[in-house]
Amino acid sequence: MQAKVLIVDDEKGVRDLLHSFLKATGYQAIMASSGEEAIELAKSESPNAILLDVKMPGIDGVETCRRLRAEEQTRYIPVIMVTAFGTTETEATDAGADDLINKPFNLTDLAVRVKSLLRIGHLSDPVQRLIAYMDELEKNQ
Repeated sequence: MQAKVLIVDDEKGVRDLLHSFLKATGYQAIMASSGEEAIELAKSESPNAILLDVKMPGIDGVETCRRLRAEEQTRYIPVIMVTAFGTTETEATDAGADDLINKPFNLTDLAVRVKSLLRIGHLSDPVQRLIAYMDELEKNQ
């Protein structure tokens, strides 16, 4: 089964570049042009990872990441924040990002980071299901 990566960037050229690259690398890629659209797609498509631009009109990437982490359905999806504007690792981590990469980025480096986060996400899936099951048991007592 192909891993699904959600690409979130307001710049069409960046979305198209990442979409083509990820598909050529063997991933299924879906795209959003805003934070609002990203949250909806994350809920409906359940991607295995999200590449999230920081600077976007409307809800920026930092707030989008916070909202994704606040939702039960999306809180454990690995997120790589992509920035050209000096967002610090501390800001990204505080918002819930798992990694931060600066533009312009090397596509090979990006592919390695995506692969690493997908591996970590795959390992945490059973743990998250167990936690959800235990929470449900606790509610029913």
